[in-house]
Amino acid sequence: MTVKIGLIGFGNVGSSFLKLIQKKRDLLKKDFKMDVEVIAIFEYDGALIDKSGINVDEVLAKKKEFRTLPIWQKGTTAKELLSEIGINVCIETTPTNPKDGEPAYSHIIKAINHNIDVVASNKGPFYLKCDEIKKLAKEKNVYVRYEATVASCVPILACKENIQGNTISGIRAILNGTCNYILSRMSSEGIAFSMALKEAQELGYAETDPTLDIEGYDAAGKLVILANEFYGWSRTIEDVKIRGITKITPQAIELAKSDGFTIKHLAIVEDDNLVVEPRLIERDSPLNISGTLNVVELETKHAGPIILMGRGAGGYEAASAILNDLIYIAQRRKN
Repeated sequence: MTVKIGLIGFGNVGSSFLKLIQKKRDLLKKDFKMDVEVIAIFEYDGALIDKSGINVDEVLAKKKEFRTLPIWQKGTTAKELLSEIGINVCIETTPTNPKDGEPAYSHIIKAINHNIDVVASNKGPFYLKCDEIKKLAKEKNVYVRYEATVASCVPILACKENIQGNTISGIRAILNGTCNYILSRMSSEGIAFSMALKEAQELGYAETDPTLDIEGYDAAGKLVILANEFYGWSRTIEDVKIRGITKITPQAIELAKSDGFTIKHLAIVEDDNLVVEPRLIERDSPLNISGTLNVVELETKHAGPIILMGRGAGGYEAASAILNDLIYIAQRRKN
């Protein structure tokens, strides 16, 4: 089966995805009888388009000057051409817009309306308007997969299919690597929040403007997606009680330590509520992870806690989740 894709976004995640499919081409053919053809790569100011298939190695080799390639069409947008280039799957990897989910939301809706399956790493549309997306996808018999939106390579959404005979009674998670890195450094070195944040920025773990991370909005959006998926809810980020980590002091962390606890920024589903806030956890808790790792603990009625942990950020990490979703779709379209 040949899967023809249109990639929207050629940043860290998008370029990592292209590198990954190049590395995995032989495996995809051998194990999944699947060929991947990249028909278009859309950026904000134009697109690389070749309906016979883009030479991905050439594009990656000229990553810094890809706009000089002969197939570059300046001014062409995904909104205009997405439905006219003969693709089977739209891969949406643009940066998250926390206000309205655009332009990713429009890209996803256009793809679905033209019977194009979707794989997305952009979480905005899914914590703002997931119901609308799912409803339309069902009407059009289109697959929409978005594993990378929650914990990147950690296959937490896919886990739902394997525990359908169980009941989820609660969720506790660490879903933002920036916050976890900062709190880990404050705990291990006794340094102030501002110094730990600066360190995270220098290492590339935090953005120049880290507001969405340190104030808890990034984790809240991911929690909404997670809770809606496992509980069948229709919540949005407006339904989350959010408190960031900016007021945590080294003294508070030391006090917690003296009592056998540590402070972590948790995303929690308890009873009917969604909460993102700093909480005390025991130092031997499986949630006491360090660095930029993510962890999700599903409390189940019949099997106790199920815990998944892994790297929650990074180009290849997100790309691996995207590729898994693409394989999922291709296998079902083949049958």
